[in-house]
Amino acid sequence: MDLQCPQDGAGRSAVHPGTMIRETLALLSRATPINTWFVSRSRNGEHIVLHVSPEADLALAPGQVYASTATPCGTVVEAGRTLVTATAGGVAPSHVGDLMRDCGANLYAGTPLVWAPEHGACECFGTLAGLGRHATADIIAPHLPLITHAASVIGFALQAAHDADSLRRRAERAESESTVDDLTRLYNRRGWQSIAYAEAGRIQRYGSSAGLIMIDLDELKRTNDAYGHRAGDALLRHAAQVIRSSFRDSDVIARLGGDEFAVLLMESDGPATRWAASRVEESLAIAGIQASVGWDLLDGSRDIDAALHDADAAMYAAKCARRQFIQIAGPERPRCA
Repeated sequence: MDLQCPQDGAGRSAVHPGTMIRETLALLSRATPINTWFVSRSRNGEHIVLHVSPEADLALAPGQVYASTATPCGTVVEAGRTLVTATAGGVAPSHVGDLMRDCGANLYAGTPLVWAPEHGACECFGTLAGLGRHATADIIAPHLPLITHAASVIGFALQAAHDADSLRRRAERAESESTVDDLTRLYNRRGWQSIAYAEAGRIQRYGSSAGLIMIDLDELKRTNDAYGHRAGDALLRHAAQVIRSSFRDSDVIARLGGDEFAVLLMESDGPATRWAASRVEESLAIAGIQASVGWDLLDGSRDIDAALHDADAAMYAAKCARRQFIQIAGPERPRCA
């Protein structure tokens, strides 16, 4: 069979990496005894499903998350090799876990996906895996060369998408120089929204996660009222310096307006984000700046607007607690009365 890549007007290949992955999974569904093929990302002891073959006949969808101990994918990543396993006499092997039981599958075939980050050694990104019903391990053996080749194709597509996103990220940040807050030299609201929403899309594609931290200065209005706006501007610049020094160069820091700041922690999980929020609050306190801090986690299972709302609500709850006001919960930002 001859394969022809569609081309754009300049004669370049117009195949999108996401399309390449979907078509490879569809090919596996047609060419093997298994209909349900999927790509999962291994992260922090979990596997998150990123892509599922269009012909899937089992209950599996992008965004589903399993603990590594609950899926054979964990064994594939740990061992770094292909695994084919099937239930025998209705009894599942101990390493089968919840994934096969939840999907009603009796056959699993999985192989590692190699990830080559921009900096550092190659590592196992996750797995290409298939789940089947009413099948035995021996019927998949003749298809293992095709499966491992498909994993190489998908690994290449993921790497190409990642490299392209890295270039776009640098371009976006360069363009965002026009969206920098004049006073603090941090991103302003427009720059923040442009970068944060672009990163949210990448998180959906790669099953990664990022931390969201919201910071509100507690004394800006009082400083402005007591000493004038020049003193208030000095407070904002000082706070921006402390906040910037508390995070990595890769993190995105913005002044959203007034006394509100936001931070996007790249490739961060819940514990790391919680620690970073505590650290910046402590750093501000040491610098003599009282601030309220809230945080939340952005991952592939959450909408960025919901995560931003929850981080903002956590920040405002901290402000309410500090002032010992009454928190009135509601669909919008909590109020202190």
